[in-house]
Amino acid sequence: MVFQNSMKRALKEGKTVYGPMISEIRSPGMAIFFANAGFDFFFLDTEHSCFDLQTVSDYVMAARASNIPIIVRPPTRESHEALSRPLDIGASGLLIPQVQCKKDVENIVAWTRYMPLGDRGMALERQHTHFDPGVASETMAKLNEEVLIAVQIESRDAIENLDEILSVPGIDVAFVGPSDLSASLGKPGKATDPVVEAAIQKVIDVSGKYNIVPGIHLSNIDQVRKWKDRGMRMLGYGTDIKFIRSEERRVGKEWKCRWSPEK
Repeated sequence: MVFQNSMKRALKEGKTVYGPMISEIRSPGMAIFFANAGFDFFFLDTEHSCFDLQTVSDYVMAARASNIPIIVRPPTRESHEALSRPLDIGASGLLIPQVQCKKDVENIVAWTRYMPLGDRGMALERQHTHFDPGVASETMAKLNEEVLIAVQIESRDAIENLDEILSVPGIDVAFVGPSDLSASLGKPGKATDPVVEAAIQKVIDVSGKYNIVPGIHLSNIDQVRKWKDRGMRMLGYGTDIKFIRSEERRVGKEWKCRWSPEK
């Protein structure tokens, strides 16, 4: 049995999807919270976190039980194992960091798609099929159909090579990483700088040429609205860390205003 990727279906129907990123909290219960909050998906970040594959597995099981797609960001684009193992565990898709050129994308497609679209290793009696391999050829075709592959565009080289990157069949989303992109363009932390915004707009424009969904991760709701209006359709919003810090500041402010011994 192959898990149906509701987010990928929504994108194919022209809809916009929203989801946060988990990079600190190791409790799989977060999948339930995000599903109950109405998000369309969530990211699990293993590039900038201490999460191991067991944590990924626990989150996948919770996500499936809550019927919310989980997109894993692997630690690197340069390893077959780093890309294929989260998919074998049952991730709905991957957000692959630091994609720079056409060769990167060719490797990504080969390592994440089963034949005839790629050469991903065949291990069908695993979590991604609920341990039911079914008819191998049919299961492989279904897994190819359901998996979502997003490549992160987050450097000057990627912007310059964007046409050749997105020309490779098998990519679903071109996803902007504004922090790294701004740094690469000499404007670190300035995602609203005109130079950075021009690069982001280029991702939207070139994605349209290849029928690829443009996406971006942001932490400011006004920026989310802005880029949605400009054509972004896979929108990451916030992280578990930012949500906690926001509540921390709110509670701290309330304490000082109402209950502080200094009052």
